[in-house]
Amino acid sequence: MNDTLAAAPRTLGRWGLAPIGLLRTLWRREDSSGDEGASTEVLVTGLESAAEAGQRLTEKVQSGMDGEPLANAASICRWELLILRERLAEWEFGPALRPLRSQVIRELDGAAAAARTLSSGYRYHNLNRICEGGQALDEHLDALSKLHTRLASDA
Repeated sequence: MNDTLAAAPRTLGRWGLAPIGLLRTLWRREDSSGDEGASTEVLVTGLESAAEAGQRLTEKVQSGMDGEPLANAASICRWELLILRERLAEWEFGPALRPLRSQVIRELDGAAAAARTLSSGYRYHNLNRICEGGQALDEHLDALSKLHTRLASDA
């Protein structure tokens, strides 16, 4: 499990940090259905935020923490992913980006569920749940990374 989570930063690290202006657009709740460029930036920023949440959890795992602190880190990761999911669901996207947003939301839901499984595995020292949660989280974060690459190449 540590091997799969340890490999994640190489994939996610290439994204870098999002500019502050783009992060602010993610929290805006105004209608932007006529502005595809802003919607694309919001979606890209959302994908980058998900990658950063996963990377922070990976760093905690790599630091050698165990038990309760890792369970808390996984719970925080889940919370961040669900907040991001809520914000993306509230944003008005144009017809061209709605299917992609739906895909991103499905992957965020899966990643949040995986983080919950991972958290309970660490909390109750259940190796099966740790492995299942870690593997599922890696898969969902990888899918989000591929969506980010696809969206960035279209932009």
